[in-house]
Amino acid sequence: MDELLKLLDRERAVGYTDSAVFGGLGAYLAAWAERRQMPGLELLANSYQTASLTQRPELLERINAALQEAGPLPEPEPRAKPAPLPEGVHKSAASLSLPLTTLASVGEKRAQAFARLGLKTIGDLLAFYPRDYRDRRSVTPIGQAPIGGLAQVRGEIISAENLRANNGLPILTCFIKDESGIMALIWFNQPFLQKKLSPGREILAYGKVEKRYGKISLTVQDYQLTDEENAAGPGILPIYDATAGLSQKMLRAAVAAAWQRGGKLLPEPVPEALQGKRMLVDKQEAVRAMHFPESFAELEIARRTLAYEELLTIQLAIARNIVPPAKVVRATDQQDADNEEIYADFAAALPFSPTPAQQRVIGEIYADMDRDRAMCRLVQGDVGSGKTAVAAAAIYKCCRREEQAALMAPTEILARQHYQSLLPLLTRLGLTAALLTGHTAAVERRAILSQLESGVLDCLIGTHALIQEGVNFRRLGLAVTDEQHRFGVAQRARLRGQEDTDLLVMTATPIPRTLAMTVYADLSFSVIDQLPPGRRPVRTYAVDYGYEQRIYKFIEQELAKGRQAFIVCPLIEQSEKMDLDSAEELFRRLSAEIFPRRKLALLHGRMKQADKEAVMDGFYQGKTHILVATTVVEVGVNVPNATVMLIRDAERFGLAQLHQLRGRIGRGGEQSHCILLHNAQSEVARERMRIISQTADGFALAEADLKQRGPGEIFGQRQHGLPELKVANLFRDAELLNLAHQDAALLQAGHIKTTPALEAGVAKLTALMV
Repeated sequence: MDELLKLLDRERAVGYTDSAVFGGLGAYLAAWAERRQMPGLELLANSYQTASLTQRPELLERINAALQEAGPLPEPEPRAKPAPLPEGVHKSAASLSLPLTTLASVGEKRAQAFARLGLKTIGDLLAFYPRDYRDRRSVTPIGQAPIGGLAQVRGEIISAENLRANNGLPILTCFIKDESGIMALIWFNQPFLQKKLSPGREILAYGKVEKRYGKISLTVQDYQLTDEENAAGPGILPIYDATAGLSQKMLRAAVAAAWQRGGKLLPEPVPEALQGKRMLVDKQEAVRAMHFPESFAELEIARRTLAYEELLTIQLAIARNIVPPAKVVRATDQQDADNEEIYADFAAALPFSPTPAQQRVIGEIYADMDRDRAMCRLVQGDVGSGKTAVAAAAIYKCCRREEQAALMAPTEILARQHYQSLLPLLTRLGLTAALLTGHTAAVERRAILSQLESGVLDCLIGTHALIQEGVNFRRLGLAVTDEQHRFGVAQRARLRGQEDTDLLVMTATPIPRTLAMTVYADLSFSVIDQLPPGRRPVRTYAVDYGYEQRIYKFIEQELAKGRQAFIVCPLIEQSEKMDLDSAEELFRRLSAEIFPRRKLALLHGRMKQADKEAVMDGFYQGKTHILVATTVVEVGVNVPNATVMLIRDAERFGLAQLHQLRGRIGRGGEQSHCILLHNAQSEVARERMRIISQTADGFALAEADLKQRGPGEIFGQRQHGLPELKVANLFRDAELLNLAHQDAALLQAGHIKTTPALEAGVAKLTALMV
């Protein structure tokens, strides 16, 4: 009941446009009412779909009243159970794990094409959901096809002929007619289709409508001859991600065959109690409706079911992998009664005054550290907001109670930078600190580990070397990780070690709340939402390649003032598939042709660590004027003298990544400039350029990035262990994520019994969370 009432609230919020759910609220309610045998509600829902905007508010209130009067929703009629398998045949081995070559339509060669999509078994194919749908129930008359838009037309074939363009590309042109006019259908590089396009046959075609030489044409994206055997009827057609050697027709036929073979054997992961509570259908019905929907309302119910399953699995996996906070009360002599005194001593050692936002977050951390349960807190702060100072405050409080602290960074560059910036402050506070990385000399390493184990060393800063064997703290009280998205749950658990160790994680990557709930479900949140006073915002410009030479002249002007510049491009080596300058080729061209009198250096991820260090040290010390780099500079490079960031092919980056790159400049007192050189063609890419050039708020950009591109673009799937979501959308399904978060807690506590299929999904995901 609560779920439906929330949908009504959402419909009010969107102005009664029948768009609270995909496919329309009215259709969604009608489908549910039919299944729940509520004819009164079904009639109201059907009326809502056809009502005008002025009539809908009243109808929605009548729907609301009907739901309130109905009380708890009646359960739907139980679905018929699938026929039992023959004796001795187990579901797990029956069909889902069989290779695709067991399907009649898939031979060895076609199986290789499926493998390029990551599909090897029948179960894989059933979980390969469509990326889009085409409503074949709607056909546009030829005479009304929108120029420049997409349309589906039906007509009788008049003629078909193959021609060749000037470059030799075969072009197949087929003229069709209906009662409203004549249109040319165009296929590129598919001359073999001509023999099928016989005059008199009827064809249904979908594609982009254009006007060429005064005539209307449609560039075909999908088509069907209506008299073909197994031709799809006028329904909703699934559109899949394709690859070379696989057409949409082949994909649909294979999915249909896979469904016949294994669809009825899909195990149910969501416990029955949660299915009813969250208004879900069973897994078999959801998968069927995703591939073969009979209505958009049915499709939305299926999508919601599978999205919830994904989110529940993630939440439960995270809950299983969290190190539980200690339940023991700290010793009395370790309690800090006067945090004001501790903070005053810390602030006195700072060369600047903390911002109110920093003071607030330090207060939250100190309060956590005084509780009888270990702290688990994430500090988010935009580039330059002062997270390092906040971490130093926590380290100081930890060491005041005679415990040790550790700070782990994902790269040696960043770890060394932290050590260099923190050492003077920690020294003024009377603390000792050391740096430990994979390149620390053996003699120095032995001395550091000895001091650590004896308790002489207060704070150890380093890379993953901190969690290797042989690193033993006398009494670790605080573990800090920076750029937390580069680590997984298991890694921060290893650093933390004991259950009563406080954990503080920091990130400059603005994380939308919905994504934070998924990746960091075990942490409390603090946000430093204020920059230090006097910091100049970076001026950002998005321009096309017509400005390239002017940009180089501007960079030369900045260099003449004694400044430095970054030039970033997305590739390391030339790619035959992408017409982009690689970092290596760009470096050679800039050095020889554009800036022959300047010192340039190249930095990319495939270089040896020692070489990276040498390049960065040279740039930091001002020996290098221009650093040509890939996105390896996104994290851990702090050069206050750099005032220009030129990002080539900027349309290839996400908003959050562009913001992180932009954060490498603007760290000194001079005005800085970020220039986005792009070839944006799509509306989405052009909108991304507009947003980044007008918005400096990292959290607003992260929300926009999540909406446009998904979570993988914010973090990188392989880094943080978040699986690729097949159905759920963390921006659109924020409310569903919250429900999954609540339900995972119930499952973890044992209040609801889990299922074998859910346990299997959690186990598979756990392997990624390292």
